[in-house]
Amino acid sequence: MCVMAHSLQTSVHMERPPSAFGSWLLGCLLTLAFLQLPAPVSGDADKSYMAPLGGTAKLPCPLLLLQDTVLSEVRWQRPAHPPCTQAVHVLKDGKDSDENLMPEYKGRTMLVRDDHKRTYILHISNVRLEDRGQYQCQFRDGNQSQEGNVTLQVAVSGSDPFIHVKGYDAGWIQLVCRSMGWFPKPWTEWRDTEGRVLQSLSEAHFLDETGLFQIAVSSRVRNNALGNVSCTVRNEILGKEKSTAMVIGAPAPGSLSSPTVALSVVLPILGLLILLGIWIICKQKRSKEKLLYEQVMEVENLLEDHAKEKGRLHKAIKKLRSELKLKRTAANAGWRRARLHFVVVTLDPDTAHPKLILSEDRRYVRLGDKKRPVPDNPQRFDFVVSVLGSEYFTTGCHYWEVYVGEKTKWILGVCSDSVSRKGKVTASPANGHWLVRQSRRNEYEALTSPQTSFRLKESPKCVGVFLDYEAGVISFYNVTDKSHIFTFTHSFSGPLRPFFEPCLHDEGKNTAPLVICTELQKSDESIVTKQEEKSQANGDMTLTVNPSLLFPQGSELFPVNDTWHSNLGPALQGLKVPSL
Repeated sequence: MCVMAHSLQTSVHMERPPSAFGSWLLGCLLTLAFLQLPAPVSGDADKSYMAPLGGTAKLPCPLLLLQDTVLSEVRWQRPAHPPCTQAVHVLKDGKDSDENLMPEYKGRTMLVRDDHKRTYILHISNVRLEDRGQYQCQFRDGNQSQEGNVTLQVAVSGSDPFIHVKGYDAGWIQLVCRSMGWFPKPWTEWRDTEGRVLQSLSEAHFLDETGLFQIAVSSRVRNNALGNVSCTVRNEILGKEKSTAMVIGAPAPGSLSSPTVALSVVLPILGLLILLGIWIICKQKRSKEKLLYEQVMEVENLLEDHAKEKGRLHKAIKKLRSELKLKRTAANAGWRRARLHFVVVTLDPDTAHPKLILSEDRRYVRLGDKKRPVPDNPQRFDFVVSVLGSEYFTTGCHYWEVYVGEKTKWILGVCSDSVSRKGKVTASPANGHWLVRQSRRNEYEALTSPQTSFRLKESPKCVGVFLDYEAGVISFYNVTDKSHIFTFTHSFSGPLRPFFEPCLHDEGKNTAPLVICTELQKSDESIVTKQEEKSQANGDMTLTVNPSLLFPQGSELFPVNDTWHSNLGPALQGLKVPSL
């Protein structure tokens, strides 16, 4: 064009003066500069394009290209909120670029240059519902750029319509046709049994949560119409339509009217339902009567069984009482037999814990306030506040009694001569200990593994310990009420020794000593005056001990200022010896 203008201007130049040639040259330069500017936006800006669901969308950019123009960048993007853009396809320097591409568009887009339309066309394959919306194309040439917008709509063919009867009104059958999943809004049509278009009484279109249209179109036909009534829904963009029909049949010749037919059908059914209800009620009544009778019989049987069980329980209780009486008799007999083997036991000071204080005759032991300066020999307990008896038992039967009085805690029994004396000791038969302890008021434990807890009907003031070496039996008795406390059974293989532990002071409640009896004790009832008289009548003699005469002054084991004397007096009250 510039060349043609130049030729023309040249021919004219021969006839014009030189000043006209300068004007021509300036016009040509302005024309060339104008042609190099970016193309303006066409009139198709913000134009909408439709694409079928699953098909390919072709979106031409509304910006026009000059012929043979090469752009530095062509960018297709989707405007987002807040204002920023996301790239759909980018062409830089004639090559596709993955810069800032949206992941959902990767592999589905292609950019085609259309020289005939002088623009770029964006192809989007496998169109989805999410692809709907506005797109923006941008041409960039150096530092200059232009933008244009287009909108993509996705055309969707919805579901097959279905017809249902809404009701009957004065000889008319009211019908409703429904379908869903269309875009854009579909066109609908009713046709009667003769193929004529029916007038729609109402038509409702609304968008679901996915942005697709659902429709509900109603119409009506006469109830005497015969044949097919059809409903058609059409997507005019895709050129697709879907239809469905309902068949309206004619009544048989001589048939009754609809209300008569309804009554003739409903009344027999209603009568059958009434009869069925009466039958169910009668059956339930008979079932309830039968169930009530069975329950009454069950209660009578239970009462009869209860009476029999009550009789068996009375017999069992009577038998248990007899057995308990025999056991008590046997226990008393065992205690009486054990007392036949009474021995005098003394304490071994070489085994006593440094805090223990022993009397000079080695029959009393209590816990002091501080450790005594005694030799730390291998036989001495250094952690457990215990002491062993001086006697060793390797055969025969032996019985001794220990007065515990009102003590709240104590441990008595028998242990093997080889038990550990140093450090913390776990007392159990497996470790060579056969012990019983009082842990608190009327709570006792046999130190088995695990421990056996029990309560006694009466707290013992005096405890008897019986050892039958050959029989492997160690029994404990409550001398106060002549009852059995506990029995260990074991197969002994080495020397056994008596075990004594007065335990800690228990906040001043347990400061009394353990006293080894040198004679068999009588029941604590002998302390009562009447029982004392009866005992004296039987030839027994009460031993009354003056605490001030128990130990000589300056005893090495019992200092003069010690509180031993005040605690020992009550412990010896009521001690008896058999009459000579």
